[in-house]
Amino acid sequence: MKKVIWLFLISTAISCASNTVPTNHAAKPAATGWSDEDTYTVQVTDKTEDDAVNAAKHKILKDIVDVRVRNNSRYTDIVKIRDEFDLPLKNGKIIEQMKTADGLMIYYQIHDKGLKKKFQRQ
Repeated sequence: MKKVIWLFLISTAISCASNTVPTNHAAKPAATGWSDEDTYTVQVTDKTEDDAVNAAKHKILKDIVDVRVRNNSRYTDIVKIRDEFDLPLKNGKIIEQMKTADGLMIYYQIHDKGLKKKFQRQ
C-alpha cells in the first residue's frame, strides 16, 4: 500500500510540473530604424496589408528625402529617389504584423548592400 501511495505522489508531482505555463513572456516588437548598415525598418498602420505596405514604402522614401535634405544633398527629388531605391523597396518584406483598433500594423523592412550610405548620398 505504501508503494501505491508513493507512486501516486510521484506521478502527481511529475504531471503538475510538466503542466506549468510560463507567464510574463510578452512578445518584443520589432525595432524601427537601422538594424545594421544594410537594413532599415519602419512601422505603419493602415486598413489592409496592401495599403500598409504602400504606406511603408512611402514612409521610407520620405525618410530618405528628409535625411538627404538635412545633409544638404543635391539628390532630393523623390521621383528619382523612388527609381534609385526601386529594387530594395520591391524586395522589402513584412517582418511582423498585428491587428489593432486602427487596422493592421506592420513592420516593413528593406535590405540592400550599403543602404545607409545610399540614404545619405551627397
